[in-house]
Amino acid sequence: MIKCWVGLGGGGELALPTAVSWKFCYGTDTPCDSFFVRCLWKRGQERMLSAACRFFAQWEEERVFTGVVDEFAVICGRDGLYLELSGRGMAALLLDNEAMPAEYQRCTRADIVAGHVAPYGLEAAGGEGLPAVSGFSVASGESEWSVVRRYACYYGGVTPRFDRQGRLVLDPPGDGRELPIREQDGVTGWEYREERHGVLSQVAVRRRTTWGTQWVSDPAFLAQGGRARRVVTVPNTTGTAAMRYTADYQLRAARRERVRMRLTAAGAFLAWPGELVRVELKDFGANGRYRVAQAEVCCGSGGLSTTLVLGEPDSMI
Repeated sequence: MIKCWVGLGGGGELALPTAVSWKFCYGTDTPCDSFFVRCLWKRGQERMLSAACRFFAQWEEERVFTGVVDEFAVICGRDGLYLELSGRGMAALLLDNEAMPAEYQRCTRADIVAGHVAPYGLEAAGGEGLPAVSGFSVASGESEWSVVRRYACYYGGVTPRFDRQGRLVLDPPGDGRELPIREQDGVTGWEYREERHGVLSQVAVRRRTTWGTQWVSDPAFLAQGGRARRVVTVPNTTGTAAMRYTADYQLRAARRERVRMRLTAAGAFLAWPGELVRVELKDFGANGRYRVAQAEVCCGSGGLSTTLVLGEPDSMI
């Protein structure tokens, strides 16, 4: 049984009636997590949710969603009277707010959290290993999410994400639990896809007017016949380490969606983004180890189902 409630802008919480259908979508980047819930409703309470700004959901005593309320509607029709509530994960607060332009002589994790995360009441976890970046700048019109993502992903190789408690996580996904998925686990459909277009085999990063070039290659893609090079030009003040970060980032970003497997199975909340799964389907030529990039959990007329979008374990998700 799913239990849902909302937080009110003036303080306090309000429990929602029984949910008759719902969908939760999770990922590790943009678009951010989202939710949709349809509940039974009682006439005369139509304005109760005007102050609702936060949404929470719990499944079998475990928190499964923390987010921002974007829209609600009370609808009376042939299906009766019901409430529809929808919104996004806590990343919405960073996506919706524009950052103040800034120039950092030396930017650290503490600077990013203090200036671009904490002002919105958000908690950050992990990221102690992220590097200090010289000459980090925030452009006019850039969202707070773009600032956080660029710092963590571009320089630290970590795709920032929000967990189910609404905290910003700045650590890479762990390799703890590995969930096996077999035919007998109620798999109802799958799709396996590979894409070569846009995948880079080599990146060269060069300074604008001085000598010095960093070359980074993807040996696996080269061995598969891949031939796609990019040349990135950076300012003369860019250090050698920063040039390497730039090249590595370009390679990871390019192969992010090289391999994608979409798999649907019966049941709710089978795996979370960032977790490892081992696909073991009968007579399937691409069995093996994958990492969850996205998850969609639904409850409706067809019962409970979970759809997982899987990628390569070491890909940028």
